[in-house]
Amino acid sequence: MEINGNNPLIGLKSNVRQLERSEQSVQTEKSGSDRSSGADRLELSVQSRKVQHLDDLIRSTPDIREAKVEKITHDLQTGTYNVKAEKIAEKIIGGTLLNEVF
Repeated sequence: MEINGNNPLIGLKSNVRQLERSEQSVQTEKSGSDRSSGADRLELSVQSRKVQHLDDLIRSTPDIREAKVEKITHDLQTGTYNVKAEKIAEKIIGGTLLNEVF
């Protein structure tokens, strides 16, 4: 969970949905001409390459950010870790904390 808002995966769902919509519109436009040929074919679209790129980004993002964990661990051990209740409440009320968790 990231509290500071620098999550590189935020907005990924909307990007994927946009790519899917673009792919569907391209498929709809091409469906009439493809049916008349009767031949099987494989076509890699620009959208599928973009989806592959997004998938590569997701896979390259580490599950655990070691530097952040080390800093928080250090702050906890030294007693300097401070969480503002107002910021947590804002995240909960705004629903963003729940969206990041689920």
